[in-house]
Amino acid sequence: MKTKLLLFVITLFFTSNVFSQTGTGCWREMSAGTNFCLAIKMDGTLWGWGQNGNLLGLNGNMANQSLPIQIGTANDWMTVSAGASHSLAVKTNGTLWAWGNGTFGQLGNGVFNSATWTVTQMGTATDWLKVSAGNGFSLAIKNTGTLWSWGVNNTGQLGLNNVVNQNVPVQVGIASNWVQIDAGDQHSLAVDSNGFLYSWGNNASGQLGNGTFTTSLVPTLVGTSSNWSLVSAGLNHSMALDTNGVLYTFGDNTSGQLGYGNNTSSNIPLTVVIVSGAIDFYIAISAGNNFSLAIRNDGTLHSCGYNVFGQLAQGNNTALVTLTQVGTNNNWNSISAGNNHSLAMDTSASIYAAGRDWEGQVGVGNFIFSYTSLQFVNCGGSLATESISLNKIEATIYPNPTSDYVTVDYTLENSGDVIIKLTNLQGQLVSEQKMDRSTGFQSEKIDLTKQPTGMYFLSITSENGTFSGKVIKK
Repeated sequence: MKTKLLLFVITLFFTSNVFSQTGTGCWREMSAGTNFCLAIKMDGTLWGWGQNGNLLGLNGNMANQSLPIQIGTANDWMTVSAGASHSLAVKTNGTLWAWGNGTFGQLGNGVFNSATWTVTQMGTATDWLKVSAGNGFSLAIKNTGTLWSWGVNNTGQLGLNNVVNQNVPVQVGIASNWVQIDAGDQHSLAVDSNGFLYSWGNNASGQLGNGTFTTSLVPTLVGTSSNWSLVSAGLNHSMALDTNGVLYTFGDNTSGQLGYGNNTSSNIPLTVVIVSGAIDFYIAISAGNNFSLAIRNDGTLHSCGYNVFGQLAQGNNTALVTLTQVGTNNNWNSISAGNNHSLAMDTSASIYAAGRDWEGQVGVGNFIFSYTSLQFVNCGGSLATESISLNKIEATIYPNPTSDYVTVDYTLENSGDVIIKLTNLQGQLVSEQKMDRSTGFQSEKIDLTKQPTGMYFLSITSENGTFSGKVIKK
């Protein structure tokens, strides 16, 4: 989500060529901020593009960037989140890092009205697991399952039962079973390990989904269901998936961002259905600035809502009130909705972008009004032609998506121990195989029959190097 101030600007727009998905990528994770993007490559390096100033953490380089540029030299980044005017990241050693604007304390450095142009470690703790950067505030989960927040708190978005801004991380409640978080514009969403959905903060449009329009200063249970798996908080609307992959939306719907086929807002979660009345099942969601993105379990990409900048990637600037498929490709596995631009990644680890490009946030080397269809984001630098598999291990995962098993084919230059791990979106280990393998071609079969639908991360570790990839269970 990273949504912020809506820009009511209507002028000429750029219409790109018909989308053709041909790229081979290098990316592992991505996050769309207000007018900038951050991404982590398979080799663990951190990259950014779009609006800069202090947003990209380039240590004094203030210029906007229309192509991906490496941020620092570290190669041990685990996860990253781009917000409205600040960013958060966690390294593999569990340390927390932040950069950008810290007016409201959102950097967590103990200071208000600060800013940093360099990616900077915050505190000394080594147990951070997940982060989410919103509009002037931050959420995070530690590996203990505890929830923390800091930054602006004018509508209770920190969940601390007050409206006091915080410039250091403060624990939210005493629970230690949080698994999913997302920071919106002025509200927050979270899921615990029992599958319960919680919301707090601004509720003027019903985006908390609790049946009211009343602000909540603490995490408040949404309904009674205990099968929620994934959440995304936008400007004034919210999206959530249950464990079956059923999509629910709630909040403001003035631009059709809820996907109901109309412009009627809702203060409770309602199921999104296709035109025929049937229920689709989804594996990924992302709520932006009055628009929504979703990936169905067949790997197709869908969008709806506000579209002045072509952020729906439909080849035009027409708003949509119904979730509508983007193109014909069916190998998408992750998405991120920004202010007025969109990112989508496919199973080849390639990133594509659409929408507003004034600040270079589409990442294709231009600064123009917008792209209305998806554009391939080059890996950049000397790694422009790298494949999904880096280091010494070359691997192929197939079929992907799958409904039961995936096969991993790879080649070892040297014999030795091999560890294959499968983790879910919550960072929980799903399966682990340890074996002694000789040199040459290897083929391993991974069982996903008992796992719920969704996205998983597969890694191979050996003396030969490492491999990382994504697996979709449909």
